Amino acid sequence: MSKSHEWQQQQTLLAIVTIHDVCPFFSSRIFSFADELEKLDIKYNIAMVPFFNEKQDLPRFPEFVDKIKSYKACEIALHGLYHELKNGRFDDFHTITKAAAEEEIRAGLEIFHEISIRPNVFVPPAWKLNNSSIEVLQKLGFDLAETQEKFVLLSHGGCKKTKVSKVLNWDSTGYPEKNAINIAKDERFFNLLVKQNPHIIRIALHPRDPHDALEEQKHMIIRLLDMGYVMSTYGEIIPKLLQATITF
Repeated sequence: MSKSHEWQQQQTLLAIVTIHDVCPFFSSRIFSFADELEKLDIKYNIAMVPFFNEKQDLPRFPEFVDKIKSYKACEIALHGLYHELKNGRFDDFHTITKAAAEEEIRAGLEIFHEISIRPNVFVPPAWKLNNSSIEVLQKLGFDLAETQEKFVLLSHGGCKKTKVSKVLNWDSTGYPEKNAINIAKDERFFNLLVKQNPHIIRIALHPRDPHDALEEQKHMIIRLLDMGYVMSTYGEIIPKLLQATITF
């Protein structure tokens, strides 16, 4: 038996559901997602953008912030600074310099501080993160970062990376109509994934997902619950990742 299979058999199967791109611009869709997840009575995560599109700094939207903070079953993570710039480009924590990464992450934390949110988890836009940005996150006291196929533990004696299966993601184009092609694609991927019984499965909900995707996403969540997966916040998986001393 390989070490990864041995670890998997000894640990609880975990599912991580995260609502991405959380900002006032997408408020109606975000609230719809959160309300549905609350109805399912599961724990989930919110990846929140402090200054979306260089326009929507969160302190100017107190009703939106209060609504997000009213959800009790979730954990809020920092999701870049702007997520998207005015020119449409994503925040880039993949090729960014260390100095620029520190400037942007500090700015995001300052905005969160104004609304009394203190995140311990960083989710970069598009799940792309370079080593320089990881060093900044360690310096600023983050506990965890999430990338396309890894969780990065940033505390507890250094940086540890745990490989996980690719995240289920329905937003590949930024346009709900174009993203409709991902419904069948992600259903096939999910069916293949659950046959492998991985120790962690991640589901990402985006406001620009195809409009029919939510029912599929809810069906996947219910199926995972039936299979014995435990829906978890980011903070709850940290002790589990600490036990995984090898790279998967």
